[in-house]
Amino acid sequence: MTLAPEIIVRILDYFGVFTAAVAGTVLAKRQNLDIFGAVMIAFITAIGGGTTRDLLLDRRPLFWLVDLNYAYLITATSIITQIFYYQFERLDKPFRWFDAVGMATFTVIGIEIAQMRVVAPPVAVLMGVITAVMGGILRDVVCRQVPLLLQKEIYLTAALIGGIFYFILLHFGVNLWLRDTLTMLLTLAIRGLAIIYNWNLPDIAVRRR
Repeated sequence: MTLAPEIIVRILDYFGVFTAAVAGTVLAKRQNLDIFGAVMIAFITAIGGGTTRDLLLDRRPLFWLVDLNYAYLITATSIITQIFYYQFERLDKPFRWFDAVGMATFTVIGIEIAQMRVVAPPVAVLMGVITAVMGGILRDVVCRQVPLLLQKEIYLTAALIGGIFYFILLHFGVNLWLRDTLTMLLTLAIRGLAIIYNWNLPDIAVRRR
């Protein structure tokens, strides 16, 4: 049985929302926010990128206003993460890993939704990047953190490369499910390797001798 594109997008979106909600909640707990503050940060992280994308694409009504499952999923995920917060903290760099998985998933979601609006490939890649990073930017700003996007870490670059790779696969006729999966894996691999090996973008400033 072949899944319709809309169903594939919905499944991936729920998965991305889950991982983003975990990442947002972990950061909120590190900032000593209360239960409601942590849930709010989870919402910002999970739907911030998709909301920005939909506003730019004039896609109305907003997805999370139509499907309340997003609100239920984010709230439940945030509360469960808060309950087991100290178990999460024992993992190696849990915040960055959940954030990386969410970013990789949202890259694909942004591109797929842009494709449904029949936009040019460069615009679709841009929508993928915006969906991937904007929720994290809003989360970090609200939590008074320097956004990962503005640091030297390989973050936006991973989403950009993933988006370009998606259209290479599309050009060669790779089917939708495999195309989405490979794009997610490549994006996650780039971001994951950057986390493991502390890869950073090079400093291009010319130093005086």
